[in-house]
Amino acid sequence: MAVLLDSASVADAAAAAELGFVSGITTNPTLMARATTQPLPHLESLLTVFPHGPLCYQPTSSSVSETTDEARAAWSLAPERVVIKLPATLDAVRVATILAGDGVRCALTAVYSPAQALLAHEVGCVWVIPYVDRAARLSVGGLVVVDALAAILAALQSSTRILAASLKSGPQVVDSILHGAHDITAPLDVLRGLAAHPLTESAVREFAQAGSQEAQA
Repeated sequence: MAVLLDSASVADAAAAAELGFVSGITTNPTLMARATTQPLPHLESLLTVFPHGPLCYQPTSSSVSETTDEARAAWSLAPERVVIKLPATLDAVRVATILAGDGVRCALTAVYSPAQALLAHEVGCVWVIPYVDRAARLSVGGLVVVDALAAILAALQSSTRILAASLKSGPQVVDSILHGAHDITAPLDVLRGLAAHPLTESAVREFAQAGSQEAQA
C-alpha cells in the first residue's frame, strides 16, 4: 500500500515530505501547467524537495516519437524514481512498449475499462490509474471501475497495481482501497484530512483539559 501526493506544487511536495506517510508524487499536464511553464526543470525541483519514492511525470508531446523522447528526458533525471504516466490509448501503449525496452517504468492513466488494464498488464506497466471521482460524476461509477480493474488484474495474476486517483475525500480514499485499489493518490488537503475526526478532536480537547487541571492541582 502506498499513499501518494497528487500535485505539482513544490510547496505541497515539501509539506507532504514532512507528513511521514506519503511515499511519492503524481503529476499531470494540468497540474504542471498551474505550477510552471517549464515542466522538466520543475520536475527536477520536485525530485529535490521530495527526495524519496516514485514521482510520476506525464509527457505533453503529441506524436509517439516526441512523447518517447520527452519521456526519456524526464526519466533520465532520476531513473530509479521517475515513472512515466501515459493516457490509456493505443499510441500510449506503443510508447510504453518502447520505453519498457529501455527499462523505463510506465503507468497508464485515465483508465476506465478492464480491457485497458489488460493492455497495461501486457506491456508491463507498474500502475493503472482510474479517475474515481470523475467516473462517479460521469455516472460511470468510480468504484465500479475499480472493481472491474481489480477483477481482471487478479484473473491475470498481474503485478500491475491499481493507483486510484481523482479522490476528493477521505471516504473515497477508503472505499477505493476496500474495492481493490492497491495504492492511492490525492491532493494535500485530502491527505491531511485522513487524520481528522470530530470524536478524535473532542478526545484531544478532553486530554488537554485534564492535563491542565492536573498541572494546577
